[in-house]
Amino acid sequence: MTMLMFAGLFAALWILQMILNWKQAKRFMAAVAALRDAGDVVTGRHKRRGRRTYAAIAIKDDHVTGSRILKGISVFAQPKPSPGLIGLSVDDLVAGTVDGVDPRVAAAAAHAATLYLEHRRSNAHATTSH
Repeated sequence: MTMLMFAGLFAALWILQMILNWKQAKRFMAAVAALRDAGDVVTGRHKRRGRRTYAAIAIKDDHVTGSRILKGISVFAQPKPSPGLIGLSVDDLVAGTVDGVDPRVAAAAAHAATLYLEHRRSNAHATTSH
């Protein structure tokens, strides 16, 4: 009976974690959607020793116009703006010349900026080859 109770408790906790993960992802995606008015939105990540950081940045005219950062070790972490990223150029983010911002946030933003540049280059290449 004890093993059955343990298995039931384990299953219930696992299901609870899945529900909380889903809700956290839904909150983050809603925060990302709110950035769309500020420019092109791209999301990057940084992972180190199990601690993940996600950065969604809005880019207009090659400068960051908005951001939402999700970092933390639990499903209760909330997406928050990072004012230190606003106004930075995409090239500065990629080069890593960001001061006054948490290093994990800077790395996630650099990943997002790199993805943005790659996407822009591939679109430019696709339009010139037609």
